[in-house]
Amino acid sequence: MFMDSSTTEKITINANTTDLGIIDLLVSEGFYATRTEFIKTAIKAQLDRHEADKHRLLDAKASTGGDWFVGVGAVQKDELDVLARKGKTKSITCIGLLVIDKDIPLELLKQTVCDIKVYGVCRCSPQVRAHYKL
Repeated sequence: MFMDSSTTEKITINANTTDLGIIDLLVSEGFYATRTEFIKTAIKAQLDRHEADKHRLLDAKASTGGDWFVGVGAVQKDELDVLARKGKTKSITCIGLLVIDKDIPLELLKQTVCDIKVYGVCRCSPQVRAHYKL
């Protein structure tokens, strides 16, 4: 999967000094190029360990209905305008990155999107973030 600065997030962790020292030792001995590479490798190993759990949880999310996706998605004004004209609403569940265009009025979102749940990152206006508790 292609990753760039728009699809990655910086995180901060606290590690005890002994663990950090061991990481630095492994880096200095060439096991990893950097601390970051070590941490990314460790995260990937844990995600792989939970592969069956991931599929079970994703299947459960899919069975609840509503719009949901894994990856990168966007909420667009024209789609919400169609929902508003039809008098319909939807729920959105995102596992990854959800982008809600800043030109979408909060009132239109309130009228058409009953709830939003993001497991990951949501890029949106502060008003949308506050209303949907993102």
